[in-house]
Amino acid sequence: MHTVLLHTNKLVIFDRTDYGPSQIRLPDGICRDDPNDLALKVDCWAHSVELDLATNTVRPLEVLTDTWCSSGAVTSDGTLTQTGGWNDGGRNVRRIGDGPTDNWVEFQNQLADNRWYASNQLLPDQVIIVVGGRAEFSYEFVPRRNGQGAINLPFLAATNEADAENNLYPFTHLLPDENLFIFANRDSILLNWKTGEVVRTYPTIPDGPRNYPSSGSSVMLPLSAANGFTEAEIMICGGAPDGAFQATNFATALQTCGRMVVTAAAPNWEMSLMPMPRVMGDMLILPTGEVLIINGAQQGTAGWGDAKVPVLTPVLYNPTTLRFQVMRPTTIPRLYHSSAVVLPSGEIFVGGSNPNEGYVFSGVPFPTELRYEKYRPYYLNAAYDLRRPTIVGSPTEVLYGAAFQVTFTLAQAPSGVLFRLYFPSFTTHTFSQNQRSLILKAGAVVRVGKLYAATVYGPPNAVIAPAGYYLFTIVNFGTPSASVWIHIG
Repeated sequence: MHTVLLHTNKLVIFDRTDYGPSQIRLPDGICRDDPNDLALKVDCWAHSVELDLATNTVRPLEVLTDTWCSSGAVTSDGTLTQTGGWNDGGRNVRRIGDGPTDNWVEFQNQLADNRWYASNQLLPDQVIIVVGGRAEFSYEFVPRRNGQGAINLPFLAATNEADAENNLYPFTHLLPDENLFIFANRDSILLNWKTGEVVRTYPTIPDGPRNYPSSGSSVMLPLSAANGFTEAEIMICGGAPDGAFQATNFATALQTCGRMVVTAAAPNWEMSLMPMPRVMGDMLILPTGEVLIINGAQQGTAGWGDAKVPVLTPVLYNPTTLRFQVMRPTTIPRLYHSSAVVLPSGEIFVGGSNPNEGYVFSGVPFPTELRYEKYRPYYLNAAYDLRRPTIVGSPTEVLYGAAFQVTFTLAQAPSGVLFRLYFPSFTTHTFSQNQRSLILKAGAVVRVGKLYAATVYGPPNAVIAPAGYYLFTIVNFGTPSASVWIHIG
């Protein structure tokens, strides 16, 4: 249900806690005593794990209260802060560090409101804003700013639909002007999170609702030094038509995508068609700057048993050429409660799918899925190896605006080299929260012996790039290197 990549090259993966026995036990005879648990009052099973990408081994983790449909963000020190959930977890904050033996630590009742189906965004000052949630038309900060509790946001009430909602997990993006773009249902606003003022409203996107349970997805396209990091463009794809959640006929999902330059003087949605309809698709920004749309279904909505006709084929979108391309399919349906994240190798981790109430491993159309996959985009094909840079030297720490040197190898002369940063996402329920991609300013690429070298400049400030661990990638002639970790800020 929830997946995040840490700078240790380990994934923290977790589900809700009250589905009964998983298939991994907690170590050393540990059991969780929880009188509020709906399945097991004494639970000796793991509902969270750490997956080591280097060794392909799993370490069970102990999460204490229910993390169903919660949210998260990774702060500058590499700690995953995780907020909300359901039942006894709705107002809790959890943290897990990046150490080899770190486990979940829980802080009871740290949230002013229950945060179930809320979104997180890391802010420039390392405070996390938590937006929305079921029947909670407000936002708040973790840790609390100036002692504030929940702050009312009427926009969330206005976008709520009776019997469907369609405004949960609101798409939330930090823009270059330090305001927040918040999208719910079909509408969007620009919020000054410091004052609480809605400073702008945007046009309604055509066709139908895009948020949970109609579950489209959203990305902010890469920010670029070429325009001083001043232009931000949002892309939203998929969803479901009006009334789909209440219907029993598995309505066909939306096939449209909308793009809008939200920093423009007169922004408007520019619409395009995906190759097929899709609901519950995950949108990820690849190291090339292309957008991958993966997972989901062609009919229905999010929820238990509410979707069918899985979309097995990923789709690649090029923001420059505006072209979609259908890629090779998987054989594993990825429906409700699946997720995907970008890995340092350039591969995509894909896991999950539990569209059933409880862990159900057989006897249903779409059983609980325990297998995970690595999707290998086209640029990892050996045919691209001559173009592929290999990073030889780069810093581990870069200050804002500071110049730094990188060296790399290439089998042929460089062409159109770009230097990119990527902030890994916390992915759940089709929205990759905190995902952020940057194209950095750089000097000319020069030959130094057998290597190539360039001077690259860090992002200008914490608004453009909140402090933290980023994946740094060199892209030559459209082909990316494997990424290395750089701490920014």
